[in-house]
Amino acid sequence: MKNRLWLNVALLAAVAVLALFAYFKPHQNEPEHRLSVLKAADIKRIRIEIAGSPPFVLERAAAEWKLTAPVAARADGFQAQRLLAILDATSKDRLPAAGLARFDLNEPYARMSVDQQAFSFGAVNPMSREQYVLTQDGVYLVPLRYGAALPKSALQLVSKQLFAADEAPVAFEFKDFSLAQQDGKWVMSPTAGDLSPDDINRWVDEWRLASALAVQAADNRKPLTTINVRLRNGSDLTLAVLQREPELTLARSDQPFQYQFTGEIAKRLLAPPATEANAPTDKR
Repeated sequence: MKNRLWLNVALLAAVAVLALFAYFKPHQNEPEHRLSVLKAADIKRIRIEIAGSPPFVLERAAAEWKLTAPVAARADGFQAQRLLAILDATSKDRLPAAGLARFDLNEPYARMSVDQQAFSFGAVNPMSREQYVLTQDGVYLVPLRYGAALPKSALQLVSKQLFAADEAPVAFEFKDFSLAQQDGKWVMSPTAGDLSPDDINRWVDEWRLASALAVQAADNRKPLTTINVRLRNGSDLTLAVLQREPELTLARSDQPFQYQFTGEIAKRLLAPPATEANAPTDKR
């Protein structure tokens, strides 16, 4: 009798396992529903509305993205592409856009408009760990990564590059030394005889391509020192060194932001150009 009881329990468990497998396994013959027919390369404007925050607006300018609201700034192209990834999203499930309250889509916590198409983000399905998204009169279940790409603040959308792609420094003036282009050649003062053009170009490129770990709102701290920079287009700007350790914090005089870099980068950027043999190495 006891053996029969255990046999029945085992059979019931096997049926439950098979039912769960059938529920969760991909159905090869089910059609996938595309959420959009738009192409990322054609998009000109992205608007994001998060409950409790002002709208964030990104606009494409030539090959670059600009943040136009709530502040004006160069935008992080990688973050823009993360947002546009939803245009390629597909879903096994398409539900009619009715009874939206059960999906938390009657008052969605976030809404994103990509040109003329709107996407509303609702609840997470506890079984499949996918999120309900409303667009074009349909409700779809999509992976969580699309909702996770939405920024929590405008600063997450600001470019982490200290200089824009079209900003080429042609002169640096530090407290203890200066470096400037003269007749197409870099000239350092005071002079350092053992430096080659490659050594100097490598140092200049570190500045020109410097990418921050994070961008923060300027806090108006008194700078430890300043660096004057002239750009190829003839404009001048001042970089305020707000902190050297444990991380480097710089602020541009023409922007309401400050850029945070690793301490290792600080050693290279704030010191004069070094020969390749004597250049500090990144030991990460």
